[in-house]
Amino acid sequence: MSDTLRLLLALLELGPRLKDRLGDKWPPYGDELLELAARAGRGDDPDQLRQALDLLVVRLLAEAPAMELVEQAMAKSAPTVVKETVTRRGRVSPLVVPDIVRPSTDEATGVVTIPVFYGTDRARGDDTPANYFGGARGTLAFGIAEVSVPTRGRELGALTAPSWWHFELSANPQKHVILKSVGALGRDVFVTSLKDSLAAADQRDVLIFVHGYNVTFEDAARRAGQLSVDLKFAGRTLLYSWASAGDTKKYTVDESTIDWSRDHFEAFLQLALNEIGAGKVHIIAHSMGNRAVINTLERVTSWQLSASAAKLGQVIFAAPDIDRDRFVQLAAKFKGCAARVTLYASSRDVALLASKFVHGYPRAGEAGEALTVVDGIDTIDASLVDTSLIGLHHSYFGEKRSILNDMFNLIAQQLGPDQRFDLQAAGDALRKYWSYRA
Repeated sequence: MSDTLRLLLALLELGPRLKDRLGDKWPPYGDELLELAARAGRGDDPDQLRQALDLLVVRLLAEAPAMELVEQAMAKSAPTVVKETVTRRGRVSPLVVPDIVRPSTDEATGVVTIPVFYGTDRARGDDTPANYFGGARGTLAFGIAEVSVPTRGRELGALTAPSWWHFELSANPQKHVILKSVGALGRDVFVTSLKDSLAAADQRDVLIFVHGYNVTFEDAARRAGQLSVDLKFAGRTLLYSWASAGDTKKYTVDESTIDWSRDHFEAFLQLALNEIGAGKVHIIAHSMGNRAVINTLERVTSWQLSASAAKLGQVIFAAPDIDRDRFVQLAAKFKGCAARVTLYASSRDVALLASKFVHGYPRAGEAGEALTVVDGIDTIDASLVDTSLIGLHHSYFGEKRSILNDMFNLIAQQLGPDQRFDLQAAGDALRKYWSYRA
């Protein structure tokens, strides 16, 4: 019997005791153990199985109540499995956590590498970065994703990837935004790592990105890294990746999942506000991802946060795919919870128009006659921004220079809409909003 299988069996045997010690933290570990047992039973690749077990053991060793029992399992099985992956005190090695906790720049190539601190309720996939998390529902997990972003020859906002049209068969760091690695962390280690990283940052703020419908974990992490670079964000970038199926045909599945995910996002946001020593927490939510944010902010006044907790800074609703009337109801409940709340809308967003067709009612991200104007929120009509690409995949968000420049002025410069040169006032005294200058 291999050392990998011996250790796996020893951990399964200790499962009830680990469950007692870890309490609410145990379920994701238990699920992963059962998954590994099933893989072993199928005869999956031994090297991949061994690496996956390595990762699980390191995370368990980082949980203080579990450390003694895990070390017993290691001693009992006499493994060689983890000898290069962990130390006796359960420290995390570069195999598990990307060897990056702060941004770095290769001056020769102009490539910036960003640590994206993530929370996700996706189920685990395989051990490759692209498939580390899939589209099925899992339990709330934490870690660091390492994303490289080229700064030379890439248009601001472009989420470049290899293209068969350009005969590109593999990713090139000098041309493409790449998810280089993904590492899992236990909650306590995640908080400590993020807190230490933030303490060394130029600014103690964090930016949380929440993606929309039909987005994989890989693309969500790439987008978060790209936004961090293009917005020149001086703090630390976080990603909340809910379990989108990543399939255009599964819109209704994603709708159900984003509602299911709300409590997990709320826990992640409270962690960012209360436990990592941040000054301000900014949020950019896109498309369907806005539902988790809006439904969470509805309950913000009931939270029990410490006196030293961070404040909500800029909250940005980009093309929110949520019923407009429901948005208006909820907006009244979270009014004043953040320094500023901004809504970007468009009358040419095909995805939102399709959502309206399905639901029968206007969406909060629409412009035109259905434009949402609410007291306490700066509404910006982005319909005039590069109309050739607006709509099909919410392209005006995150992919066009003027939108990102406006977000930069909003987040980094803390400028109101009346101070941002590319915006002009529109509407009337009762329905005042802002639009881009033609």
